[in-house]
Amino acid sequence: MITTFRSKPTLLPGLIFSLLLGPLLLGLSGCAGSDAAPASYLLPSTTPAKQYPQTLAISVAPVGIAGHLDSEGIVMQLNDIEVYQARQHLWAEDIGEQLQQRLTQRLTLSLPRSQVVGKGQPMLGGVPVRDVRIRVSRFQGHNDGMALAEGQWQLLDGSGRLLKQVGFRVEQPLTEDGYPALVRALATAWDRVADQLAAELDRQG
Repeated sequence: MITTFRSKPTLLPGLIFSLLLGPLLLGLSGCAGSDAAPASYLLPSTTPAKQYPQTLAISVAPVGIAGHLDSEGIVMQLNDIEVYQARQHLWAEDIGEQLQQRLTQRLTLSLPRSQVVGKGQPMLGGVPVRDVRIRVSRFQGHNDGMALAEGQWQLLDGSGRLLKQVGFRVEQPLTEDGYPALVRALATAWDRVADQLAAELDRQG
């Protein structure tokens, strides 16, 4: 399990809180117009890895996500029990699909001697097979100036036998205010989850 020690945020939590939630409060009060077009975001892409002779085939299943994340709006956690789905800051594509795609890219980058594909795509024959399954329970901003990725991953062999199951919780501080910085921080947190998986796959390969 990833253990994360919080570094001191570079921004005051109250500032981040007000910048991210200010439009919500204005909208509720009826003082702000609703004509502005929503902003849409994609997780940043990664650079393809150099390919080598492949000795392991890895299948990445679609990422399961908690119900409160299954929407277009980027999620902010307001306190220990309240969450808010943004209406003007949206995921440009389904977040579960983005997480699967980025995980596949990151594993490909970290494991150049492995074939990494989405589940259901053709795989190499004659090499060991690993099946990656992830369930995400938290993928959201927090009012303390952190981005949070939390959930559980499983690693199975080609016959479906469970090899390892690990819970994860990664917190990544925002480097500046606003939703673009939150999206980048969430991407970094997700990469750290992928790197933990890659280390385990490398040990097994």
